[in-house]
Amino acid sequence: MTRTLLAATAAAALGGLAGPVATPAALAADLQIEVHGVRSDAGRLFVAVHAPHEGGKFPDEGGMYAGLNQQAREGAIRFVFRDLPAGRYAVNAFHDENGNGELDTNVLGIPKEGYGFANDPPANFGPPSFEEAAVTVGDAPATVAMTISY
Repeated sequence: MTRTLLAATAAAALGGLAGPVATPAALAADLQIEVHGVRSDAGRLFVAVHAPHEGGKFPDEGGMYAGLNQQAREGAIRFVFRDLPAGRYAVNAFHDENGNGELDTNVLGIPKEGYGFANDPPANFGPPSFEEAAVTVGDAPATVAMTISY
């Protein structure tokens, strides 16, 4: 993950909708994200949902659909994305402990703050694929748990 990408996640979380979804809006439901493993109350936690898009990789700005953020709280935090159109979405999150709006990284680009993805796929050599972090939203509310890694 790059600093620019995670700054875009923060921008989406601050600004709400960031782009169109390629699925019909006839069915919509809430998606509840439970983020576990937050290690402190410092800073803010950002969560973004991404829709699939042609030619893009996950996570990137082109597929970002919506974002939310709130004050960090040690342990678990819940986010609810209301009335998402039915479809597949990938989810990522990061804990901006120092409050600068970015996921800080070391000189090698390795995150120094916490991050995570829906389904908790391994992210040892970069972010997971869209499908590895994807969840399905239908016409009934859905809940997904994920864990922040530091």
